[in-house]
Amino acid sequence: MSLCVFIAGKSAACLAGLLFSLSWTHSVEKTGWVEHWQVQNEQLVLRETFVKGSGAGIDPAPNAVLDNGWYRWAPESLVTVPAISLANSELTPDNWTLCALDAITQRAGECIDFATFENRGVESFTIKPDSK
Repeated sequence: MSLCVFIAGKSAACLAGLLFSLSWTHSVEKTGWVEHWQVQNEQLVLRETFVKGSGAGIDPAPNAVLDNGWYRWAPESLVTVPAISLANSELTPDNWTLCALDAITQRAGECIDFATFENRGVESFTIKPDSK
């Protein structure tokens, strides 16, 4: 199984695996945000969220733990989606980054930096599982 970035309905890049991180910098607070997702039954399941600090539009969950300046929490109820739609916004200081995660260590392996799509005039992306 793999997780792919689609642009205008066509696969632009894929990563092999079942665990992934999606990271970006919050457009208002300019703080780091990372989400860990798992591919399960051709759906995306949110496993954990990490946010560097808090502020406008950033409200750590009630069960969040502060660890080395990062709030970390797992959803209290299951969050499952078939795909994630992302805007290519000029308001965020960094591009989206999608990385495969090692199942045991949770460390990032191969990554896709969405900056590689800048020359294509892309307005939005869709991330979804691809069973090919």
